[in-house]
Amino acid sequence: MELPDALDLGTAHLRAVREDDWELDYTLSRVPDVPRWTYYPADVGVDEARARVSRSLANRVDGRGGRFVVERDGAAVGTAGIVLRVDGPYLYYAFLPEGRGLGLATRAVEALCAWAFAHGADRVQALTMLENTRSERVLERASFVRGDIEVEPDGLTVTRWSRPRDPQPTHK
Repeated sequence: MELPDALDLGTAHLRAVREDDWELDYTLSRVPDVPRWTYYPADVGVDEARARVSRSLANRVDGRGGRFVVERDGAAVGTAGIVLRVDGPYLYYAFLPEGRGLGLATRAVEALCAWAFAHGADRVQALTMLENTRSERVLERASFVRGDIEVEPDGLTVTRWSRPRDPQPTHK
């Protein structure tokens, strides 16, 4: 599946991450609750921020998924992405404080789900760290269903969320 370069969110849009988006990673790593609730490391340096973006670009080229910048009024307010795993696509997202409370995370998740379903996915999944209620609300609003609590290979305990493809209407 080739990922799109952009997706419309109404009052904002997703665009494919670029080399110069390292500053967003740098900034997100300094928002206290982002490293707490995501896989973002805290306080990354410029070199690591650049390396993270380079890895995202390589994943896109290799067909393993891709990351997008969420832009509103020309400013980057967050990131959302999709990992194309053997067991199906997984979504992730992180937002700066100025991008929160606007419905952008939910719209980004819905847009990525719509793209995945249009390209053959039967379901889309996401993982949340335990007690990450903000992220849980995003997934609930985007019609995800809470699944099992699991321990990841790195020892992190997470809740698995899943959204099946909307059933197709039957014609009689």
